[in-house]
Amino acid sequence: MLDQAIAAAAAPFSGVFACRAENLTTGETAGFDADALLPAASTIKVGVMAAVYAAIEAGEMDPEERIMVAAEHWRPGSGVLKELAPGLAPTVADLVRLMTVVSDNVATLILVERLGVARINAALRGWGLEQTTLVWDLDKGPRDYAVATPRELARLMALIATDAIVSPNACAAMRDHLARQQYRDQIGRYLPFHPYWNDPHRPQPMALMNKTGFQAAVRADAAIMSAAGTVFVLATMTEGSRDRGFAPEQEGAVLNGRVARLVFDTWVPGLPHDETWPSSDGPAVPS
Repeated sequence: MLDQAIAAAAAPFSGVFACRAENLTTGETAGFDADALLPAASTIKVGVMAAVYAAIEAGEMDPEERIMVAAEHWRPGSGVLKELAPGLAPTVADLVRLMTVVSDNVATLILVERLGVARINAALRGWGLEQTTLVWDLDKGPRDYAVATPRELARLMALIATDAIVSPNACAAMRDHLARQQYRDQIGRYLPFHPYWNDPHRPQPMALMNKTGFQAAVRADAAIMSAAGTVFVLATMTEGSRDRGFAPEQEGAVLNGRVARLVFDTWVPGLPHDETWPSSDGPAVPS
């Protein structure tokens, strides 16, 4: 039933869509063309993050080591370090945080240079991700940056969700980075989740830990979600949309959000839609 609903939602899409959902509580799965190899965009940064924590666990990197940001590290695209003067020295942990929560391309470049592309891809293979690849041929097409399948992205998120990769402490740290994500326009778009909620006496209905990716005509997102005692993962990927823009309503971002809501409503029925939660009298956080 869920597979059919996802297929119906994807039918009008102008490009290629694929997804994979896994309910880690019940064992249920759902998806659409889950083994399609598509541009991963910045969702590959979850793999880079995991490889960093593997190096930390092995004693080969120190999360408190400070690395100088030099002028040659400048990269276009998402992030904040490109807007700042060279000479800052964030820690390795800071760079992982920036790479994850604002998809910082300068932070990513520094971490990839430190680890090496071959080592990152070897780590991905060691975790059973045979097709997920950091290609790292920058400034070319989306497939020259990174590729993955929804099934493998969902597997990576499941490993992190269940403390099954690197170590439980590393997984907890990775989940903390993912939970602070600032891009919520894809999987998080229609979910009952408030990114700025700060009331300790009234918890949110759900937890959302995710990493998005976006390039022209490409949208991807990989998430861990939990609500009402149910934990599940979802990876959604698109390519070739006729909508090549970056507006909030880009059709791939909207489709990924609609599919996430279908999965959520099927596996966590009864919780309110985003229009009814949080209530208007909830605490506000200034922008």
